[in-house]
Amino acid sequence: MTGADILIQSLKAQGVDTLTGMPGNQNIHLYDAVLRAGGIRHLLIRHEQGATLIANGYARASGRVGVALTVPGPGSTNASTGLVDAHTDCVPVLLITGGTEVAFDGRDRAKCFHGLDQETFFKSITHFFARPKSVDEIPDAVIGAFKALRAPRPGPAVIELPTDVAAEEGMADIPPVVEGDRLCPDSADIDRVAAVLRAAVRPVILAGSAVIHANATDALCSLAEGLNIPVVYSRLGKGVMPDGHPLTVGHCSAQAGKTILGSADLLLGIGCRFTQIDTRGWSLPLPDRQVQLDPDPRELGREYPIEAGVAGDLAQSIPQLAGVAAGYTADWGDFIDRTRVEATSNREPVPIMGVTRNSLPEDTIIVVDVTSIGYRAFDEYPITIPRTFLYPSHSVTLGFAVPAAIGAKLACPDQQVVAFCGDGGFQMTASELATAAEHGVGTVSVVSNDGSLSAIRGSQVKAFDGRVIDTDMKTPRLADLARSLGARGIRVDDPDRFEAVFADTLGLEGPTVIEVMMQEQRDYLISRVPWLYPD
Repeated sequence: MTGADILIQSLKAQGVDTLTGMPGNQNIHLYDAVLRAGGIRHLLIRHEQGATLIANGYARASGRVGVALTVPGPGSTNASTGLVDAHTDCVPVLLITGGTEVAFDGRDRAKCFHGLDQETFFKSITHFFARPKSVDEIPDAVIGAFKALRAPRPGPAVIELPTDVAAEEGMADIPPVVEGDRLCPDSADIDRVAAVLRAAVRPVILAGSAVIHANATDALCSLAEGLNIPVVYSRLGKGVMPDGHPLTVGHCSAQAGKTILGSADLLLGIGCRFTQIDTRGWSLPLPDRQVQLDPDPRELGREYPIEAGVAGDLAQSIPQLAGVAAGYTADWGDFIDRTRVEATSNREPVPIMGVTRNSLPEDTIIVVDVTSIGYRAFDEYPITIPRTFLYPSHSVTLGFAVPAAIGAKLACPDQQVVAFCGDGGFQMTASELATAAEHGVGTVSVVSNDGSLSAIRGSQVKAFDGRVIDTDMKTPRLADLARSLGARGIRVDDPDRFEAVFADTLGLEGPTVIEVMMQEQRDYLISRVPWLYPD
């Protein structure tokens, strides 16, 4: 076998069934290995950014590893956008690139073809990087990558396969399925957290995405119900408890979440990282007393001091805490219900998005771009099933939705997938509709066309006494653009007609784009941006 054969067979052994990418001179041996191996689907993308964003959506929707394949240099730097997003949001995305020949090690990399020191370039945005220098080093590279990709709090990895190693013939053992290292929680630590919890009157849970990574959402629900503790979630934690559950309060920086957090006397953080966006620059008022459960011991007390903490697999630590604390009941009275009612009593539906909920099955995967119609979706668009709400929460990657929706549909072909975009983000990655059309990937993309980078325009107006620059733009007819790329393109001039048009597109084969003309509603859309005009 060649080095390329060994790497592709190793991916198959890890359960990889889908690749997205683009062939070039420095990865042609990998592509030939894919062709000869069979059993792995490959989708040719139109831009390398699309490769890692499709892999990103695949991983978010399924929990499996998403894999992209590019040439080094400009191919991998283009692809880095999807890796930055995966790094900040803890998504298991693997990028495999070609690489400069080992024979040229010691040469100035800038003098080499597609010259880039990729290890240095990717160091700050990946959890693992490997560059095998011989065939027998490939299995260890795969093992290291998948340990990072399947860690309790996963992240992206890169394997650079030099061209001469890819072509080299040799033998190596194909690694068995690799599992991420998971700590067993210490029972004494559980007891200490339970003791602090029992001393509280009004504790609140702040839950993050690590609960979803651990497949511990049912355990979290049982803990909350058994102890009568309300649950607030981080941005990445949306779906960790069903929206609408009596104990689900919502996002931590929305009105109801802030009220509950401000009224609690103890915070139980479970699998959340206390990020800048979630805590509004670490200024969000939180209870003085805190305890924490997290799969990563480095996160315990990292952002806020804690009285007790448990490091370990959340699928074990959450039910263990529930068992030790059994018999305790938090005393919130009717405060949770009243808070939820007050927060929603005057709430208007999310523009465009709001009317879609009644038409969609419960397991529909919603992919939201960085857009004025999506910012309030954290609080106002109900989700009941984990992994059905995808948003680039911390890198805030404009252009995320179209390719991520394609990836989600590839991972979950039996589920409806709907992307919500603004006209600015849509134009960044719309070329991947050609990939979706070529392979019959049936997503629906709803695009709000207001001829503006509306949220940033609003930010300029607010910050600079009404002065704006380069946030209004001449937008092409996006439905026509979609049709030119092989998708179904529908233009809705009257937003009041959108609901009926949208319902008629569900279940159709291939990609669909619905362009909704919203120029007249631009200022209203800006007024709904929560970080400009909070509740």
